[in-house]
Amino acid sequence: MKTRLGIGALVLFNLITSAFLFFGLRFTNMNQLFTAFLYGLVFAFANGFLEELWLRAIFLRPLLPLLGVNGSILLTSIIFASIHAGATYFMPISIPFMLVNTLTLDLACGYLIVKTNSIWGAVLIHAAADFFLFFALLAKA
Repeated sequence: MKTRLGIGALVLFNLITSAFLFFGLRFTNMNQLFTAFLYGLVFAFANGFLEELWLRAIFLRPLLPLLGVNGSILLTSIIFASIHAGATYFMPISIPFMLVNTLTLDLACGYLIVKTNSIWGAVLIHAAADFFLFFALLAKA
C-alpha cells in the first residue's frame, strides 16, 4: 500500500510544483493563485477518483479473465483516450497529442492498478495530470 501511494504522491507533488513553476506567474494576484489552486485540487481529485473508479475499478477487473492483463489494460486505455479525444482545450490541432497523452497515462495507471490491486496510486497520478491541465487553463484565462 505504501508503494502505490508513494508513487502517486510523488507524481502528484511533481506536477503540482511544475504547474506553479510554469504557470504561477500568469496569475495577477495571490487571491487568483490561491483560488485556482483550491479549485484545481477539488476538480483534480474528484475527476481522478471518478474516472479511475469508473474505467478501471468497474471495467478493468472483469476484462482480465477474458483478455488477460495486457489486453484489458490496452482496451480500457483506448476507451479512456477516445473519451478524452475531444477535450481540446487549447486548439483543435491538439487532438493527436491529447490521444497520445491520455493513452500513455492510462497504460501506466492501468498497469499500476493491476500490479498493486488498488486504484489509489492511479487516482493520485490522474489527479496530478488533471491539476496540471486545470491550473494551466486557469492561468491562460
